[in-house]
Amino acid sequence: MERKVLSQVICVCLLLTGRVSSVELTCETLILLSTNLTARTLMLLNQTFTISNSSGLHCDLSVDGIGTCWPRSAAGELISRPCPDQFNGIYYNTSNRVYRECQTNGTWAPRGNYSQCTEIIVMRKSKVHYQVAVIVNYLGHCISLGALLLAFTLFMRLRSIRCLRNIIHWNLISAFILRNATWFIVQLTMSPEVHESNVIWCRLVTASFNYFHSTNFFWMFGEGCYLHTAIVLTYSTDKLRKWMFICIGWCIPFPIIVAWAIGKLYYDNEKCWFGKRAGVYTDYIYQGPMILVLVINFIFLFNIVRILMTKLRASTTSETIQYRKAVKATLVLLPLLGITYMLFFVNPGEDEISQIVFIYFNSFLESFQGFFVSVFYCFLNSEVRSAVRKRFHRWQEQHSIRARMTQAMSIPTSPSRVSFHSIKQST
Repeated sequence: MERKVLSQVICVCLLLTGRVSSVELTCETLILLSTNLTARTLMLLNQTFTISNSSGLHCDLSVDGIGTCWPRSAAGELISRPCPDQFNGIYYNTSNRVYRECQTNGTWAPRGNYSQCTEIIVMRKSKVHYQVAVIVNYLGHCISLGALLLAFTLFMRLRSIRCLRNIIHWNLISAFILRNATWFIVQLTMSPEVHESNVIWCRLVTASFNYFHSTNFFWMFGEGCYLHTAIVLTYSTDKLRKWMFICIGWCIPFPIIVAWAIGKLYYDNEKCWFGKRAGVYTDYIYQGPMILVLVINFIFLFNIVRILMTKLRASTTSETIQYRKAVKATLVLLPLLGITYMLFFVNPGEDEISQIVFIYFNSFLESFQGFFVSVFYCFLNSEVRSAVRKRFHRWQEQHSIRARMTQAMSIPTSPSRVSFHSIKQST
């Protein structure tokens, strides 16, 4: 390597002294010069070796205005070079190519074709922000999973509050737990090598993640259906059955994901079914129903809020208060879920600041969804808090009774009492 560099330096020196023609100068030598010579010297060199040959059969070594080096080439050839690493502070994908034609008269085309040089969205300055966003994503999913498991345990242990409304909350929390769990499986198993291999198990992991992602939206749809039936349609919730909501939340997404998997298998069977190929729209098989139920839920909430503002404002019954709190929770969570999902269709633009804000905003909302669901549907649920408070007071009373009994049993018996009992037994 050192000999090659030394020979290139000698070649440049000979070129400058006029003892070597420009034919012997290569792009590798020019790259070496670019790190050691001034821009003015390189410009003079470029003027020296860009003069065409007298034969007109070759294009001499040249450097264009962007800084791409074009080697000596035969006339009529189309030459390709890697895209520049950066230009005017913008970084580009160097795996793509730029093209320039060596014309038949032995001169280069006035401009090269840089259309395939795409800008790298996450530039070097943004890499730190991207790494921080990844940490936020992991932290948010960990906090969400912990909060969801605690909420799941509370709903499981507090049997006194098991009504249809809280069972729907419980299933929504279960769907988020499964989605967060599969998210961790995806992050820990999906390496670039696995993506390229496209093995069966990685496609099943992707299908499972998309299924549980869909169940989140369909259980939110179940929440909206319950509130809409109870408040707007004024039906008795006793007529509603648990199996109806189980079909909505767990069963309906299954054939949708099966149809999506079949479409992926036949039309986009690569990279573990992550992402989508240009011109292939199989992902809309499951994304379309998710957007549809989201829109229907917004319509439900509009009607629910309208009824609450008109008919139920003066009512102060406990059932109405529970409905109001459920509506407040749904009003907060539904836009949260919708905004997060709609961000996938939003282009953050070319500005670096907008891209950084988009990365942080999307990472925070996506990772903390489960935490917000746990807070609004469980931790701030007055029924859950009342049941936990009663359970805690009961535990305190039992603990205090046991403490008093233990204290009483630990008091030593006096000799007079012993003799009295012994005398009583002897008589």
